[in-house]
Amino acid sequence: MGEVYSKSITSKDPRPMFNGGLRQRAIDTIVVHHNATTNKDVALNTWLVSAGNWTSAHYEITDNEIIGAVGENYVAYHAGGTGGADVPKMSDPNGRSIGLEHVNSTGAPSWGVSDATLRNSARLIADICKRYNLPINRNTIKLHREVTSTACPGGLDIDKLIRYAQQAAGQKPAQPSKASVTAKNTSAIQAFKNASNEFTAYGKFRVDEVKNVNGIMQLINYGLAGGKNFNWTYNGIPWALVDNTSRSNSENVRVGDYVKFDNNNNTGTVDDYDNASNGVGIKYGDYGEIWFDATAFSKI
Repeated sequence: MGEVYSKSITSKDPRPMFNGGLRQRAIDTIVVHHNATTNKDVALNTWLVSAGNWTSAHYEITDNEIIGAVGENYVAYHAGGTGGADVPKMSDPNGRSIGLEHVNSTGAPSWGVSDATLRNSARLIADICKRYNLPINRNTIKLHREVTSTACPGGLDIDKLIRYAQQAAGQKPAQPSKASVTAKNTSAIQAFKNASNEFTAYGKFRVDEVKNVNGIMQLINYGLAGGKNFNWTYNGIPWALVDNTSRSNSENVRVGDYVKFDNNNNTGTVDDYDNASNGVGIKYGDYGEIWFDATAFSKI
């Protein structure tokens, strides 16, 4: 069977690349990588069958090239983990995803990816999402480090990439993620600003819902999420950030339990504000930014 590529490609590398054969399941995810090199040829050469590295990706992207390497209808070896303790955070990541590799514009330690490369990638993402009927958002488009244990994709700006992809698709870019509150009460926001954006969050709060979202077990407290009309991607709190005060941390979190942020996450600084929703956004490393109702968050 012939290989399937986006019409956005500028060329196809004809050399045999490692792959896991034809897909056995539908595509629902795009995983974003960086090359960890400023030379695209170094990256492409690592994926060759003759190189013996058992790694590959579907596309290599530069400022002015989109190079097809493994057809979308074939499984590329780009996000499956290295074995042992490196267990992927989602099921069958290679079987369900398309892997996009981006050449770096700078080397270590920043490993930047240029704006031109991001815009080029955005055109490809818009096309992929259109063809597979996928939303252009963080549910679909994931960083490699969100899937398995790695520092990839370096300094690539995922929020900018998604914004560019939405623009390429003719969509109005989504507003910044925020708690889904309706009451406009900015006094709590001002209090955080008056405290140099610093926060403490030592108090307990109730678990109102639990769910596995994007391979990560998360919980919701309705008050912190600004009500019941929340968004798991924006308002969900990963279990890994909290201690369970109702039972052992070795047990699963249950609805009705009380939890509190652990000692690594109960102090810090607010990263973003949204006055219109009374929202505060706090970035939690690889888990990304979580939005809370400012008033509720100030009380824990």
